[in-house]
Amino acid sequence: MCHKLDPIFFTRIAALDPADVQRRCLCGYNEGEKSYIVTFLEREYRIEPTRRLIIPVRNDAREVGPDMGIVMLFYLLQAKNLPIEGNWVSEFDLPGGSLFFRGPHRVRNKEIADRFGRDAAGFERACRAVGGEPIAMGDSAFRFTVLPRIPASVVLWTADEEFEASAKLLFDASVREHLPLDVIFGMALELLGAILGKQLWG
Repeated sequence: MCHKLDPIFFTRIAALDPADVQRRCLCGYNEGEKSYIVTFLEREYRIEPTRRLIIPVRNDAREVGPDMGIVMLFYLLQAKNLPIEGNWVSEFDLPGGSLFFRGPHRVRNKEIADRFGRDAAGFERACRAVGGEPIAMGDSAFRFTVLPRIPASVVLWTADEEFEASAKLLFDASVREHLPLDVIFGMALELLGAILGKQLWG
């Protein structure tokens, strides 16, 4: 569970129409418990607005920290009933992203490259461990369903005699319709952090 989230988010979610939330977010709802079931990186979490709790449904899911918690709460509050666009974009391609994703908000692409730039097999194992599916990009790439309406991909170019390794996190362009930039940054931290520290999944 997570204890560091502003109660106002839970209050706002409790006031929503569950049928509308399910339609927008492609999530489940338990009428008896008044709780939502949200899938984050293929693991299910139960969100109980009245008790202000976010709890993993199974013990193979990650403990919910503040970044993951705020991502799921904003998703329930703001996700729209829109299709995936099928167009990959980087954080800098999002409206306002070229200014926001710098300094303390820099995405951890370099850490992925440093960790896996000479270990494509390790990258594959780490990505598969958190639900990634291989796609044809770069030297190795994996697609993730971070949330039901929000796919992302991580692309790795391995090092060779001429070039250093590099990596890039990409989002479906529709992410701009669902989450603000600071929450997208939190989602990036969670996804790349899961890949870099896959043992946290148990």
